[in-house]
Amino acid sequence: MTRSVALRAFCIFAFFTALTAITGLVSHVEIAEVLFLIAGSLSAVMLFFAAATAPSQNLVPVRVRRRR
Repeated sequence: MTRSVALRAFCIFAFFTALTAITGLVSHVEIAEVLFLIAGSLSAVMLFFAAATAPSQNLVPVRVRRRR
């Protein structure tokens, strides 16, 4: 999974999490709370994958020639 895929999936799951949270607040149904918890957990996993696959910023050694 690449970083852009993980971030895109996180945005989708964040959207669905917000929808289920609104549904849970309005309807007071237990299944809405369970869906909210599942979507929140999946969002956390997607954020973890996005952070884990981020490229590290290491310096690249470059040979420098000195002119005399």
